Amino acid sequence: MDWQKLYWEADNWVNHLTFYEDELQFLQKLLDRYFEDLVQYQNLDEIREEVMRFQDLKYTCSKLLANTREHRHQLALAINEKDTEHGFTQQTHLGLQEKLQDFTLGFNTTKKEIQYITKELVESLKQ
Repeated sequence: MDWQKLYWEADNWVNHLTFYEDELQFLQKLLDRYFEDLVQYQNLDEIREEVMRFQDLKYTCSKLLANTREHRHQLALAINEKDTEHGFTQQTHLGLQEKLQDFTLGFNTTKKEIQYITKELVESLKQ
């Protein structure tokens, strides 16, 4: 097993998740800024649903980032120890890869929805 390759891949995931975390903070500020107006001009159920999905994404990102950092640490130990008895690490790696792909899909969908509803609101407020 090429532990260094897995390590660099995990490190790349940490960087991506850190970027997503920053994006989520920006989206949170966007929602906070326009929440009252959104509630007045949009379907309340739709807004509530998006906010719930958004909160789930924030939680998932935080948990996934912590798990990926821990995994990266375990990979660093495997590299330093030259130990080949880390089968769990490869399984963990594949599991994290799948979770990251699911998260990315959910993130992109939710981000588009939030941008769409806030864009509509800003345009209607300008008029």
